[in-house]
Amino acid sequence: MNAILAFFKKAQVSMFMIIASVVFFTILGIYLALYFSTKLALIEYKQQYFTEKMYQMSYVFRTGLSQEEYTFENEVLFHKMAKEFGTPVEFVSEDMHKIIYKNGLSHLELTNPYSVELPVVKDGQTLGYLRAYFDMDQDLSSPAIFTLEKKLKDQQRYILLSIGLLVLLISFMIAKYYAEPLKGAAKYAAKILKGNREEFVPRQGTEEVKQLIDSTNSLLIEFSNLENWRKQMMEDLTHELRTPLTSVLTRLEAIIDGVYPKTDKNLQDIYEQVERFSRLIHNVQQLSEAEGARFKLNIKKVNLVYLVKGVYDGFLFIAKQRQIQMHFVNPNTPCTAYIDPDRMIQVITNIISNALKYTPPGGEVWLEFEIGEDDFTFYCQDNGIGISEDELPFVFNRFYRIDKSRSRDYGGSGIGLSISKALVHAHGGEIGVESELEKGSRFWVKIPIDNHLVSVKDQHDKTEALHGAI
Repeated sequence: MNAILAFFKKAQVSMFMIIASVVFFTILGIYLALYFSTKLALIEYKQQYFTEKMYQMSYVFRTGLSQEEYTFENEVLFHKMAKEFGTPVEFVSEDMHKIIYKNGLSHLELTNPYSVELPVVKDGQTLGYLRAYFDMDQDLSSPAIFTLEKKLKDQQRYILLSIGLLVLLISFMIAKYYAEPLKGAAKYAAKILKGNREEFVPRQGTEEVKQLIDSTNSLLIEFSNLENWRKQMMEDLTHELRTPLTSVLTRLEAIIDGVYPKTDKNLQDIYEQVERFSRLIHNVQQLSEAEGARFKLNIKKVNLVYLVKGVYDGFLFIAKQRQIQMHFVNPNTPCTAYIDPDRMIQVITNIISNALKYTPPGGEVWLEFEIGEDDFTFYCQDNGIGISEDELPFVFNRFYRIDKSRSRDYGGSGIGLSISKALVHAHGGEIGVESELEKGSRFWVKIPIDNHLVSVKDQHDKTEALHGAI
């Protein structure tokens, strides 16, 4: 039973049944139309045949008829004619009120009677009317009618059989056309599940199926990229954790063995390495919380220009030490938005810190703003080492550092921008970068002024205030 149900659940079988059902009812309609049209044609042909037969009866009767109304010869002639044609027949007067002659057959015994009436005219005078009754269902004595009826029935059978075979063929072809791409995609999906992620699903079928295949291939590419990035991340994380641990273990072992004296300087070096290790773990934990949305935003109404200006002032001394000029372009327009100020300061700090880190002495960093009706955009532009076009898509990936051979010299763990991206997305905003190698980079952060998180918090505050009042 399960095998039968599984068979009918197959895409090709289901499509075949649906298409065949639709076409079956279409053919049924065509067949019924042919059937009734054939029946009407037979009725019309029989009526024409009976009318011609009536003309023959009228001719036989009229030829030997005398003009006198009631004569023995006329009565004999009538019965002879009626017997010859073997059907209920009667001869009525000109005024249609009187039956002059009538044979012994009754038209009431006919299952489907059909009457034909013709005037009997001789020498320009109408002597009466000859009326005959025929059975439309049983009178098949005519070879022409029998042949026509058989021919029409044969045509119906041939047409029905031909259309039925054509329907099966067309239904099978259409079902196969629609099902083959899905079957192919299912086979490739099975290969992907088994670990073969180097092949892509061929793009074929209808537009909707092609879109599905494109989405599957895009997900496969994204999965491969994530897998490669995961491996790289694990390598980088292992390196980042191993470096301070190795340094600490080596120095402690040297002090224990008496190779290094237990001086304040050696202890300070060990402390710095432990602090670096602690800072790295804290950053990883912070990134995990940000990406998992496990932290709570403390939303407030904040003037963003003042917030960025405060971060800018905090970096002036560092910029001066590195011989870098910083420029703050004040829009002189107040811009208030609902954000978590501490989290947003962390985002701005990471961006400015990176700009100063990768800008050589003598370079410049500009902080600018763009205030729209619904959002606020902060720009940080520098003329530092820049980012190549190939590396731009990976800038915000965890542990990713541009030009690792040089970036390690600048310090950092490659987590800052990932944390910034997670915090910006938590605010319902966007973050991006535009850059050109050896010419500098331009990072931007766009934050909605009316954040949807605000309405939730405000409602919560109002509810708490109401309960407090009660």
